[in-house]
Amino acid sequence: MRTYAHILLLLAMGLMLSSAHAQRILMLEKPGKFKNYKYFIGSNIVLKTIPSGEKHDGTIRVITDTSIVINFDNEIMLSDIEMIMRPRWGLRLLSKITRIAGPGYFILDVVNNSITGHPTIVNKNTAMISAGLVGFSYLIVPMHNKRMKAGNPWRIKVLNMSMDEEPPNPFLQ
Repeated sequence: MRTYAHILLLLAMGLMLSSAHAQRILMLEKPGKFKNYKYFIGSNIVLKTIPSGEKHDGTIRVITDTSIVINFDNEIMLSDIEMIMRPRWGLRLLSKITRIAGPGYFILDVVNNSITGHPTIVNKNTAMISAGLVGFSYLIVPMHNKRMKAGNPWRIKVLNMSMDEEPPNPFLQ
């Protein structure tokens, strides 16, 4: 019984090793700092290109030394990338919460005033607070994405982790 377990374990390890392979990594880094963002094949990316100012978003399918392919139809040269945008989930969540909380607070106050029998159903302060929450939610929409411009201070490069290619030998040239 133990030999079957050992054989099964060896088979599982062999399958894991055969599926593990080195790859190319698109890295956006700030030189001199520890800040960097890595994109692998299958990662979602949003970027803007230089010549046309077009915004491309989708899944990275191929990474070469000089370009990336997004969604199998857009090949973008690394030198043409103007900026990469990363979503800020905290600001998006705050925007959604305040967009819901503004009308929710207004409705709760109106219902409460109508139940208790106050002479004014809509309070002036309630309208200002709920309008302020909705306005704030739309005010932070431009900050949903962190924009990192290529060049100074961000640098885009490809890390080649594959062992497929032979490293150049200076003695054979």
